[in-house]
Amino acid sequence: MDNVLPNVLRTNAVDENQSTMVESIIHDAESHVWYSENYGKTRFLLQKKGDVLASNGTLIWKVNWSAEDVANDRSATVPRLGGALSMVENCRMYYGGKLVSELRNAGRRIAIDEIFTPLDHQVEVADVKLGSNHQYFYKADGSLQLAPDIAMNTAGTREVRNGTDANLEVCVPLKELVPMFKDILLPTALQGDIVLEIDWNARWSDCIVEGGTGGVPAGENRFSVDRPRLHLDYITFNNEVSEALRDEINGDTGKTELYRQAVLVNSQLPAIANGETTTTDVELGFSNRSVMKLYIQKNVSASNPLLRNLACDGLLQEEYQLVVNNKLTFDRNVNVVPEMYSYLNQTGDAQANIIAGTYDQVGVATAGNVALNAFSDSVLLPSNAGTATTGVRDALQGKQRWVGINLAKTRTGQDTPQNAVQVGQNNMVLRYTRSATNLGNGESNSAYSKSVVQLNVWVECVKAVVMRNGKMEVVDM
Repeated sequence: MDNVLPNVLRTNAVDENQSTMVESIIHDAESHVWYSENYGKTRFLLQKKGDVLASNGTLIWKVNWSAEDVANDRSATVPRLGGALSMVENCRMYYGGKLVSELRNAGRRIAIDEIFTPLDHQVEVADVKLGSNHQYFYKADGSLQLAPDIAMNTAGTREVRNGTDANLEVCVPLKELVPMFKDILLPTALQGDIVLEIDWNARWSDCIVEGGTGGVPAGENRFSVDRPRLHLDYITFNNEVSEALRDEINGDTGKTELYRQAVLVNSQLPAIANGETTTTDVELGFSNRSVMKLYIQKNVSASNPLLRNLACDGLLQEEYQLVVNNKLTFDRNVNVVPEMYSYLNQTGDAQANIIAGTYDQVGVATAGNVALNAFSDSVLLPSNAGTATTGVRDALQGKQRWVGINLAKTRTGQDTPQNAVQVGQNNMVLRYTRSATNLGNGESNSAYSKSVVQLNVWVECVKAVVMRNGKMEVVDM
């Protein structure tokens, strides 16, 4: 009789050992090359230990600049928001020679995820790990002032320095670089090598912010990424679970897991003339695919002096719409900034915490309307003399207007690939409208809002990894 009773009704002890073992490994790069003002590339060959590779690994690297000069107050740092993420260009993971996950313009995409953490986390955790600085305060007149950076050659400075101990060290989670780790654990018993490749952005004008009074002479604006390495955790399950997993992935039926893939689509919005209104349809593709959400970055041609390539410009009088399966996603074009912010919150897994004024367009960016701006006009970057750097309005105001569109069938909390929407035979179309007519107060739109705009659209689609007969196959869903 005891044999037919379920475990919950048995009075005798039952072995329910679910113990696991975690082994932490530091992987140095198999190869790392760096060409200043061009590109860098790092390749990791991962060890195959335990049963699965955990998703809580991290990529760590140091940033070096040999032209630091304390005596002449010549300093440099990384972008104010996002920090050294500006240096990460692309990330690819291969298993058995097959590309299983890829993230292009990875640093910019990760910068979006950073805003969905509480502000205290951004200040206390992200600023330490990324070399950023999210701190700010309000002055007596009510204007917002970015907190000054710690002086150069001082403990805790964000300054990019020269020397093994003084270098800025950066840490980025593996699941941000490799989107598939947000959904699955990767078995290590399959055939073939596990390879992770990182492409770096080595251009000074994209990654580094100059501080201090001493300008950086031509030829000395060269930095480098040094000693990239991976901190990874490998998990070994108890014998019963481990054997069941191996039997499953080595059998004919196999194991299938759904995961997200972030695909980058690049496009441009053309320049517009005064008084002109232009609508551009961007063909995104993804017919017969399952899609979860979209994130959009907008960059004008000018390089941002504080945020560099991590800025997302808030275009004046912009409207957007998404067409999926020949239907409009929104009942009308989205053209109100609070509504854009609301949809961004619905796209992420938490509230977007953005410094006031960096999402909305505050005032008018013209010399005659300085009083309309809420931002103070100076900020202290790492410096020996404490010299103020002007231009904070233009560098930060309206420069974090990321756009998010959620296509989930239902909003039940944290999104999963199973909650994606199926696109039919027709491609998705992103419809963007800009107007160069005057504002309500009679002021003309600023020059940057009329120029060519680069669109970076990350489309989170669904893929499946099929593990059977000891091999891995990747399938579009």
